[in-house]
Amino acid sequence: MRDFDEPARATGPGVVADGPAGSPTILVIDPAGEAVHDEIPATWRELTDRMRIVWLRVPAAPGWQSTVDTVLTRHQDETQPVLDVVSSGPIAADVIDLVRRHEDLVRSVLLVDPEVDVDEPFARVVARSHATPDDRVPAPLPLGHPDVVFSVVEALNELS
Repeated sequence: MRDFDEPARATGPGVVADGPAGSPTILVIDPAGEAVHDEIPATWRELTDRMRIVWLRVPAAPGWQSTVDTVLTRHQDETQPVLDVVSSGPIAADVIDLVRRHEDLVRSVLLVDPEVDVDEPFARVVARSHATPDDRVPAPLPLGHPDVVFSVVEALNELS
């Protein structure tokens, strides 16, 4: 498993967003803290013409659980109810617990390399890294990885 306690990950904004307000929303809860330069990772940007991406950087948001509660509660007031959550690795169980409290607002939880078994009707694993000698990216796969974006888009298309 990768170490997410690097000091550089804790700098920068706790939340970054892009895409039209009122559009279907993907809330990415990132334990690795990508998006350090005040914009979502480049691999996700082409999605922002048709959906809103809200990227929560856990290392830069120490109270990330309350931030998630706030984002989900704000979404309740919007006219577009479609909200999907993406997360990974060591915080998958916490994310599932948070979504359980807002299950009426969230269509799905899409997980990458979760460290727990997933047994909720609203949650599913969309990508896993492969522990092979030629695998250059240790688990969990970064949420900005192109394979993750592809798997999330594929899962969202299946849900539509």
